[in-house]
Amino acid sequence: MKTIALVLLLGQAAVPPQTTTTPTAGTTLDDYQIGVQDVIRIRVFGEPDASRDEATVDNDGTIDMPYIGRVKVAGQTGRGVEKEIKERLNRILVNPQVSVEILKYRSKMISVQGYVGSPGEYPLEGNVSITSALAKAGSLHMNAGSYVTISRRAANGAIEQIRVPRKEIESGLAQRIYLKDGDTVFVPKAETLAIYGQVRSPGNVTWEDGLTVERALALAGGPTDRAGRVDIERNGKVFKKGAKKTDLVQASDTLRVGTRIF
Repeated sequence: MKTIALVLLLGQAAVPPQTTTTPTAGTTLDDYQIGVQDVIRIRVFGEPDASRDEATVDNDGTIDMPYIGRVKVAGQTGRGVEKEIKERLNRILVNPQVSVEILKYRSKMISVQGYVGSPGEYPLEGNVSITSALAKAGSLHMNAGSYVTISRRAANGAIEQIRVPRKEIESGLAQRIYLKDGDTVFVPKAETLAIYGQVRSPGNVTWEDGLTVERALALAGGPTDRAGRVDIERNGKVFKKGAKKTDLVQASDTLRVGTRIF
């Protein structure tokens, strides 16, 4: 009796829905949950009549297989589909081996918007981190802000927001933050604050989380030899006179560096 085999190869491509992706090595059989409108290939080794070169998952989450009829695949990983088909084929074949390949990803999407190279919608292929998604979208623009937000619909219908510091993205820590179907990643424009007075390059500098007075002055070229007291203005009013180097500043603050008398 001939045997049957089923292989799942996953591809990666940043393309909109209804567009063919080029399958490449990426996520594993245990990662990606097959969904409606995904296109898969099913091979039965030594049994070409039992194979499906291209099967689109129907709206009811099933595909039609020779010999065994409709098979529920939506919501299952490749391993799960492999196991189910193998069990059903066991009734008519001896020790069947089963293998599945995902040709097109159409069911799960994420959106990446804002200050990235190529904003748009992208297929969610397995365990995709926010870092990987931003790379697919052309990476952060030079004017991108100091954080990125993930908007996600919770089970109760409410929209949750997850804020990820840019430092974690650039350092690789954000590789542990995975996206879900329907997530929207937004990269805002960088926020700024103004620095005037006795600094070498007065004007606007880019604000970042945890920015201190000392770091802000460094971004403005550093204080001059005549630099004196630093005052922080916030919302058009003097917020703090004689600020310390370790004091935190906010976006849209104004730092005024006075002149030392002696």
